[in-house]
Amino acid sequence: MSANTLPVPALAGLYRPPFVGIFAFAAVLGIVPVMHSMLSLINRAVPDGRQELVSLGVGAVAVAMVVYASLRSSEAIGTWFGFIAGHLVWSGWIELAFRFNPDYIGMGPLQVDGEPVLTASLLFVQATAGLLFATLPFFVFNRDTRCNAFVWIQRRCGIDVSRGTAAASRNFARITFIEVLYVIWFCYAVSLFLIDPRFVGPHNPVTYVAGFGFIAWSFYLLLRLARFTRVLAAVRYSIPTAGIFWIAIEFGHEWGLYDEVWSKPAEYALQMGLVLTAFVVALLLAVVMPKRRQQ
Repeated sequence: MSANTLPVPALAGLYRPPFVGIFAFAAVLGIVPVMHSMLSLINRAVPDGRQELVSLGVGAVAVAMVVYASLRSSEAIGTWFGFIAGHLVWSGWIELAFRFNPDYIGMGPLQVDGEPVLTASLLFVQATAGLLFATLPFFVFNRDTRCNAFVWIQRRCGIDVSRGTAAASRNFARITFIEVLYVIWFCYAVSLFLIDPRFVGPHNPVTYVAGFGFIAWSFYLLLRLARFTRVLAAVRYSIPTAGIFWIAIEFGHEWGLYDEVWSKPAEYALQMGLVLTAFVVALLLAVVMPKRRQQ
């Protein structure tokens, strides 16, 4: 099959802008509530003391996926495996793992005026913000990531971005995997400090402005995403786009606009079933889209 052959002629009309970007964004955004529901189901179904074993197993599978994809020269395998593995590692080795110490020492959630604000595990995540910003410059000035935001910073700093590794030689599994982890980590750090009343607070005007700013920013990125013709590039571009948009979604829950259905799959089985179906459909459509040559 040639690079420009359409594998499913009946869907030929979907293999062009803006649908390429739409399906990529839907797949990338959809995995977030799916991962939250997976964590909730693990916590409900797995007995205490066994959840750490599940956490290790989920992370080990993810690392195996990255190793497998890194040994292949396929951009498609590298992008999709790196993307899924990044979410599995965050869910398995980070979110589940950060619950171990608070539970072990009996640490409760942060409370303000008797109302819980942040869970103990999220306080642990918040405490890693210093490590995030200490290691971020390594990736900001890495010419091989080709992240648009990083490229903009590199140009402003006088770094020749044209000297990066050729596209055919880039390790897409490693790049996508690290991008997923850092985008989730960064978005968590920003949202936690804004929601935490010790710093800003969920009902502070700054948080409202930031929330609407994130919505505007994500829609700007969506307009750019709508012009993409390559689904694999659109998937990688959708990672930060969906991350920024998800901050606004979390803020909506904090403002009481809706319940956090993705964390309660047993109570909202129908809603999460629809989300899972939409995610799988968007993922399949994005996967079967024709591969186009790397620019």
